[in-house]
Order: sequence, then C-alpha cells, then structure tokens
Amino acid sequence: MATKAMIQPAIVSYDRARVIEIIRTQSPEAIRASLRAGDFDANLDPDGHALLDELLTAWIQRALGSLTLRDAMLVDPYRGRQVYGILCSIYIQRRFTVPAAMAVHLPAAPSDLPALPPPLTELPELAELAAHAEQSGLVLAWQAQRYDFAPPVNLIELLPPSPPPYRKELEFEQPTGLRRWIAIALAISGVALLIVPLLFGHIPEHPARWPLALLTLALMVGIKAGLFGYAGALCVWLVANLPAFRHGTALFDLWPAIPLMAIGLLLLWCDRRVRAMWRFVRRQFNRRRHVTGAN
Repeated sequence: MATKAMIQPAIVSYDRARVIEIIRTQSPEAIRASLRAGDFDANLDPDGHALLDELLTAWIQRALGSLTLRDAMLVDPYRGRQVYGILCSIYIQRRFTVPAAMAVHLPAAPSDLPALPPPLTELPELAELAAHAEQSGLVLAWQAQRYDFAPPVNLIELLPPSPPPYRKELEFEQPTGLRRWIAIALAISGVALLIVPLLFGHIPEHPARWPLALLTLALMVGIKAGLFGYAGALCVWLVANLPAFRHGTALFDLWPAIPLMAIGLLLLWCDRRVRAMWRFVRRQFNRRRHVTGAN
C-alpha cells in the first residue's frame, strides 16, 4: 500500500458538505470509475490517486463495491478513515502552514476546528482563511498529515437519501354498484335516442348531439374520470357538433376543429383514469391477438 505523504502541520479549509454527500450517495464502484476516468486528477496528487484506487479496489474485492461509502466505512473503519481523508483532501480550498510555536494552541490532530484559538487569530493570513471559510460554508481542519481528517462522528446517521415515492400506475376498474347502473342507463338512453328516430324513418340532422353526449357521459361515469377527462370529452363532443362536421364536408373546411380536437385529446391524456382505461383496452387487444395468433 502506498505510504501517506508527510507535510508540515497545517490548517486547511475544505468542503465537508460535499464529502458527506458523496459518502451518502456514491458507492466504491462509482468512485473508482470516476477516479480512473480522471475526474479527480486536477485536485489529487499521484500518491493519493494510487492509494484511493487501492483502497476502493480492496472494498470491491470484499463485495462492498455496490454499497454506499457510508456502509463500507462502517464495515471497514480502517480503510474508511483513509478513504474519507483522501476525499476530503480533494475538496481542500486553502491551506496555511502553522508555525511550530503556534501549534501548541491547537488540539491533537486531526480535528475539525469550529473556530480559531485566540493566539492564531492574530495571524492575518490565517484570519483571512477562516473568514473565507465561514463565508463559503467550508470547514477548518487541523492536520499533521496530508490525508488525515477527523472522520464524521455521526456516520451511522448519514443514511442515503430516501428514494422518490413509488407511484403505481392506476389500474382500470370495472364499474360496480350505483356507478355501473348509472353508466348503463346513460348508454341505453344514448343508443335509444339514436335508434328510435331511425326506426320511424327520421334521420336526425345532428345525431351527435344528445346521443353522443349521453354515450360519452356514460363512458366518463363508468371509468370514474376526473375533471380533465370530462373537459376533454366536452371538447371532442363540441367538435362533433360543429356545423361543418357532417357528411360531404371537404377536409379543408374542417381545419377550425383541429385546435379544439387537439386540446380535447390532450385533456383526455392528462386524466389518469382515461389512460388506465386505454392501457386496459390495449392489453385486452394484445391478449386476444396472441391467443388467436393474428397479426
């Protein structure tokens, strides 16, 4: 294993929040792939690159590669501390070498510093580093070696982010109870208004008016459509009742109906229950086609 690079004790500012986010969300396999792709080459020296690759490879060989870094660090704390330190070194923003005479005022390294001890605040460069870290949301760390950082004390609490809630696709349900009888009554009424006049030799001028309205309403009630479904059905019904929408009308004369039809179809598609009915019909059609072997 590569040896740690020795440096003079220093105070650094680093993006601890970014490192914690990587621990919670990334796996050793993902980090090693990014490392070998050169994503960290600009901020990581060759020794750190080789050491991090070796540590991650050891985790992968121990079947920890698909876990989050947080879980791998809990299983293998020794390598976890080293991996954490190297990741922190990648996100170092500034470094200040502390004189030996001033180091006696600091706690044992490595440790994060919530604030500078009073004697160190008298150093202008260090005070400027601390001010920049506070403004940028960075953390001050006191270290004696390049990859030594105090590991997070709340590692167990750093759970991965919760997955987005699973939204199950709505399934079409056959109408039952009162809703079923209402839909049947509406459909029978629509069919009757269409057939009865024909039996007496009368052809309605606009057969799409009440018959189509009742049949469409029966469908919307049967599938328990929402507001979008009723609005879309109304648009389609209006298209069918336009004065120009009749037999013998040229296609060019129907162009005013195209925007209304498009809006109606869009509203119907926005209704989850209409989409569920369409999936149900499509599955039934595909099932019958597979049974019969027809193309």
